Amino acid sequence: MSYLDRINEYKDEMVSTLQELIAIPSVKTEPQGAEDPFGPELARALNYVLEWGQENGFETKNLSGYAGHFEYGEGGETVGVLVHLDVVPAGEGWLYPPFSGALSEGRIYGRGAIDDKGPAVAVMYALKALKEEGVKLARKIRIIFGCDEESGWQCMEHYFKHETKPEYGFTPDANFPLINCEKGQLSLVIEGQFPAVEEGCKLHSFSGGSRRNIVPEWAEAIITFPDQQQLLKFKESVSEKLSKEILCCEVGKENQLRVQAKGRPAHGSLPQQGDNAITKLIKVMSTLNCRGGAWDGIRFIQDGFGRETTGQGLGINCRDQLSGELTINLGVLKVEQEKIRMEVDIRYPLCTDHQVIQNKIEEKLPAYGLKITESSALAPHYLAEDNWLVKVLLNVYRGETQDYTAPLSTGGRTYAVTLGNAVAFGPNFPGQPETAHQKNEFMSEQDLMACARIYAKALYELTKEE
Repeated sequence: MSYLDRINEYKDEMVSTLQELIAIPSVKTEPQGAEDPFGPELARALNYVLEWGQENGFETKNLSGYAGHFEYGEGGETVGVLVHLDVVPAGEGWLYPPFSGALSEGRIYGRGAIDDKGPAVAVMYALKALKEEGVKLARKIRIIFGCDEESGWQCMEHYFKHETKPEYGFTPDANFPLINCEKGQLSLVIEGQFPAVEEGCKLHSFSGGSRRNIVPEWAEAIITFPDQQQLLKFKESVSEKLSKEILCCEVGKENQLRVQAKGRPAHGSLPQQGDNAITKLIKVMSTLNCRGGAWDGIRFIQDGFGRETTGQGLGINCRDQLSGELTINLGVLKVEQEKIRMEVDIRYPLCTDHQVIQNKIEEKLPAYGLKITESSALAPHYLAEDNWLVKVLLNVYRGETQDYTAPLSTGGRTYAVTLGNAVAFGPNFPGQPETAHQKNEFMSEQDLMACARIYAKALYELTKEE
């Protein structure tokens, strides 16, 4: 029996393993002990996969709950496969409970199904097939499980302080055929503290979004109007234009209105695929023409972001042929007690630099009483198409699928950056809907099996004896 035939026998076991892993709600939370730096559920998810590795005869290691690995093979060099076990918050409106791993019509539903637990399971069973068939390898294979990919990547920072980097690798956390160019990423927190507004409309609060790297699907503001007439005029104008997208409700207090907006979530690297509820609501609020207090921060968002996703209003829009166009996502906005805080996610092409972008934004902020209080950046990542690793993985994918699509560029950031000599490789096939970070996220049984075959073949080709 070949290692590929082995994979075909694993189908039911693979689906069950993925369902059990999805059932662990591994959203980052506050730690409760020394071994759960990202919260107890992520520690549970890491223990689950490492116990699976032990049960299947692999040498495993847990690095204080930050990350872990198991490996197979011998040799002076190591091929690393980097996956992550953390997931973004589930949100609402799912067909099935988001942490149930429900199986329906050949699809396994749940938060993390495609990002990144399904691919992790596919790689685990690919390695199991190679081991059980006793395939002789000239390099080691190490699967590395991170627990903080969706937030700050502290997992990889900790891991590579204690472990040597593999010489080559890939991460199954993007698209096929493979991603050989990743845009740079700039994360900003912009804040302002304002005196209270004594005249005109008062903005009591504004809440929207949950993570900077998710296009927000909801936003809510509470506004007090000077009189009932102005309240009714605003309410009527909103109802006439946006009744299905904006909901206005009088709170009960005198002349106070709760205004809510509903958008459509998407991954923060693809904001054009979503519908940002924050900027939608602010566009409606801008018709009030309010000035002073937290309204100046709101005005900055309308002027600088608008409803665009390219940064044109901030003067940072740019593009190049290889990596594409800059994108920007306002993922979180909070206004309370005259203080405003926004979290911004920017993905930029190879033709620019994060400091250039930040400088341009900083030039505009003083006029609105705002400043950047936090900033972090990751440089772009690129491997040429004639790179040995790229060529091997492309040949494997093309041999399995007969799809000769060229390598891709993405605004998404993957663990490939942490290795350097690595790329993102699957799991999404061309033409598939993108469900990562969205409700009703799923991975089909068919794709789970196809990925396992591709990853097993790739690992063999990258490590086989010459």
